[in-house]
Amino acid sequence: MSQDAKDEIFADGMTEELISALSKIADLRVIARTSVMRYKDSKKPIGEIGKELNVSSILEGSVRKAGNKIRIAVQLADPETEEQLWSEKYDRDLEDIFAVQSEIAQKVADALEIEIKKAEKLSLGKKATDNKEAYALYLEGRHFLNTRTEEGLRKAIERFEKALEKDPQYALAYTGVADSYAVLALLEFVPPKEAFPKARTAAEKALEIDNRLAEAHTSLGVVMFQYDWDWEGAEREFKRAIELNPSYAPAHQFYGDFLKSQGRFEEALSEMSYAGALDPLSLSINTGIGHVLYLSRQYDRAIEQYRNTIKLNPNFVQARLWFGRPYLQKRMYKEAITELAQAVRMSGESTISLAMLGHANGTAGKRDEAKKILEKLTERSKHQYVPSYWISMIHVGLGDKDQAFTWLERAFQERSSWLAWARVEPRFDSLRSDKRFNSLLVEMRLASQKDRGLGIQGWIKGPGK
Repeated sequence: MSQDAKDEIFADGMTEELISALSKIADLRVIARTSVMRYKDSKKPIGEIGKELNVSSILEGSVRKAGNKIRIAVQLADPETEEQLWSEKYDRDLEDIFAVQSEIAQKVADALEIEIKKAEKLSLGKKATDNKEAYALYLEGRHFLNTRTEEGLRKAIERFEKALEKDPQYALAYTGVADSYAVLALLEFVPPKEAFPKARTAAEKALEIDNRLAEAHTSLGVVMFQYDWDWEGAEREFKRAIELNPSYAPAHQFYGDFLKSQGRFEEALSEMSYAGALDPLSLSINTGIGHVLYLSRQYDRAIEQYRNTIKLNPNFVQARLWFGRPYLQKRMYKEAITELAQAVRMSGESTISLAMLGHANGTAGKRDEAKKILEKLTERSKHQYVPSYWISMIHVGLGDKDQAFTWLERAFQERSSWLAWARVEPRFDSLRSDKRFNSLLVEMRLASQKDRGLGIQGWIKGPGK
């Protein structure tokens, strides 16, 4: 409630921090930031919001900041009756912000007649940092991290590192660094070998300081899963994160990603669906549910899920991008190419969308169009990072196995995170009878030599189950 843009970042950060604090109470299911922020400054009645989020209580409030002073007004309400269950105003110094967050969380639990366990009380009472400058920088870092742009992610790393200069024991700032580097790699702004090792170092440092941080266990799990291909270690980290904070949606989402890579689709759908309950308006989670259905070869259900995600936001490129995959498997080439051409336009010709369209054209027999895209990406690779995985995918569409394997081997050397799903990806079915594909899976510890010759159903039910 002020004119300074940094104060708005502070208020948004307070929302995120309160969600995090309330999530530490195991008996509460708390909706995640992505869905909640859609209602910022909303004029919608809380009854309508309650139905859309499927919640029985809504916590809302405002922040006014002036220098070192903050005023927080907060109230808890029943969206069905619009009855106020509890309200409070806090006039405090900025240094007291963590105490306020802890007190609000405990008051909410009291109002909802939920007993807070001893370990949860200790967790709520723990200060993340005593340094107000470090805290402000951390909030700015989270703001830039949430932009998911390359520029925003680099700004996020800068803010988190400055926060760590102010307080080297600020564990959450290390998780911010880890997440920023991981997202840089996952969105393919930088090569995996450049970003993931930095993400691992930061996540491990966070856990050295506080080994009960669900965020840090999730961050380390992502590195182990998508870069180290340490399947046992990744599963251990994701399970620990969920144990520490059952309401942390990213832990469920990434664990679901992991489970589908192992062919454990029922478990994957369960985790993704739970992530969706915690963050119902998250476009990435809704798309992720579609991925589970696609990889488990439930193509009609996958198409329906992607279509529903696009209804949430017609401009969400990722859903359109992946829409092409089940259409291709059903040999509905026209529909696949239409969706992918839209993704190319909407993304400003991103590498991944061009490669997917190239793959679709090749699969549909439009070899000239596929080869033109291949030439464009080859030229692009001279001045920016173009993952070998996507070049390989175009060759798969063209039916050129030797070139596909040449580029898959390069993707392996690059530690492409997309290879984590190689065992179950339908687009690789044309390569599975080739001993080179099994060799790749063996090198990734996704198969053993005795599994040679297993069909896709064998992969899903067999190794790693």
